[in-house]
Amino acid sequence: MENLLPKGMLGTPRRTVVAGIAALVVATILLLVYLSHYRSSVESENGTMKVLVANRFIKAGTSAESLAREGKYQVTAIPKDQLTDGAITDAGAIRGQVTLKDIFPSQQLTADDFGATSGALSASSDLLGTGTKTGTWRAIAITPLDSAHGIAPQAQTGDHVDAYVQVGARLGLLMPDVLILAAPDQVAAGTSAPTSANYILRIPAKDVTRFAYAADNGKIWFVLRPQDEAQAKPAGTTFADPSNVFSGQ
Repeated sequence: MENLLPKGMLGTPRRTVVAGIAALVVATILLLVYLSHYRSSVESENGTMKVLVANRFIKAGTSAESLAREGKYQVTAIPKDQLTDGAITDAGAIRGQVTLKDIFPSQQLTADDFGATSGALSASSDLLGTGTKTGTWRAIAITPLDSAHGIAPQAQTGDHVDAYVQVGARLGLLMPDVLILAAPDQVAAGTSAPTSANYILRIPAKDVTRFAYAADNGKIWFVLRPQDEAQAKPAGTTFADPSNVFSGQ
């Protein structure tokens, strides 16, 4: 019988079985690869992305620097199917810009919410102020201070300082918690206004005369406050003069 079969016929069934097993293995591998990619794709589509979300009301015209400094947004993981178009993932993308519209708590910050800065310091949202203090601030320039009195270059635009002044033989607190709208040779936040060699400070309108007098008739000292304003304790208010400077009282 064997002699009646064509030469090589005996090996054909074995090769067929081997080929079938090989094809099955390849198909299984391809299926596993497909399932892996599909699972990754599903997880990616149903995953989350970290975006900037407002945690309090933000008034139109507020600079991005003010938002960061005052902690008005937080980085939050949002499911991808709930992302707002243009949601901002990197705060650096809005540096130097201002809000173009009011933004409400829990609202995702988007690229459409921000735009080019104002060219004038007078249009600064920091100078305008918010809440009950809106419109009560003024900007005043202080003659360039030396590095010790002005904490230069550590005191930067956007920092807060306690301002002290020495007039005659007496030194005391002129005003606590003063915002530096623009440090020397730095642009005011949220604007493209020209720079100057002066410190530009934000002070209440009612205190302009006191500051102007102190600047022309005394010596002003800046004391740098922590960036986290919530942690800053009240400034010292004790006056110093020759009678108590060595007593510690």
